[in-house]
Amino acid sequence: MSTTVREELLWWVGKGEDPEVKAREREILQALLGANPDVQQKLVERGRLSEARTALRSVLAQRQLALRPEEDARIEGCTELEVLERWLERAVTAMTAAEALT
Repeated sequence: MSTTVREELLWWVGKGEDPEVKAREREILQALLGANPDVQQKLVERGRLSEARTALRSVLAQRQLALRPEEDARIEGCTELEVLERWLERAVTAMTAAEALT
């Protein structure tokens, strides 16, 4: 999408916290997502990955298993939900964060 088209779209949608503007934004997004199920699926997958990362970090923090920067980068860079879920399961009983991420 060109910058001009993007700017025009943003102008048309409007800016601010006006409830009518927000409602219009939601309607537009719902229409666009309804017409593009592949995009909708990608957004859902992104959300699931984000939730899995958050849950993993939360379990590690609750268990006081500190993440080194490179371990945190591994979690952030992981794009496979199955891997994140496996790490989460391991985090429940692991002795270290490194052990959880094996």
